[in-house]
Amino acid sequence: MPRLSSGRPGEELPLPAGWEEARDWDGRLFFIDHNTRQTSWIDPRDRITKPLTFADCVGDELPLGWEEVYDQQVGVYYIDHINKLTQIENPRTQWRQEQERMLKEYLVVAQEALQAKKDMFLIKQQRLELLQQEMLLFSQAGEDCSSLHSALSGSSSSGKFDPEQMKVEVACRRERLCRLKQELAQVKQELQYKEMGVETLQE
Repeated sequence: MPRLSSGRPGEELPLPAGWEEARDWDGRLFFIDHNTRQTSWIDPRDRITKPLTFADCVGDELPLGWEEVYDQQVGVYYIDHINKLTQIENPRTQWRQEQERMLKEYLVVAQEALQAKKDMFLIKQQRLELLQQEMLLFSQAGEDCSSLHSALSGSSSSGKFDPEQMKVEVACRRERLCRLKQELAQVKQELQYKEMGVETLQE
């Protein structure tokens, strides 16, 4: 694959200073770095022109350090020059399978988190409904405070019911009701985000 220069269209990038192309006994191309007196199968220009990871690859590209080789006896095989490994299996397929495996594992975790959030939402919704029923009892008990006190406390009232205490109870329940509504709205929003995330993962 020609390494085109960004300066002039159609012009190939030159090797960096001190580098030289050479071929081994089998005619395979390698590169000599006279600056460090080292050789490499990787073209130094690949660091500029090739993607660095499989995630950056487009189409059938291989990332930096990988080479696809054909052998008459073996057929196509792949060389990972960075880790000095060879393999028959296509590394692109391996990478895709690994990504799919990781996504499936993450989907399971996301589904469990979504179910936990649904359970939390249901509990908060039930608490809100109970509190709303209590508030309804308070609002209907304007004329008969003693009977309301008996219904809420579970015991009969032996004396006069304090109206000031009634006001405190109403204020506390209103505050709890307001807080529960806010919590429920927040959990509902989080639930919607988690549902969207799970749907995206499933797709």
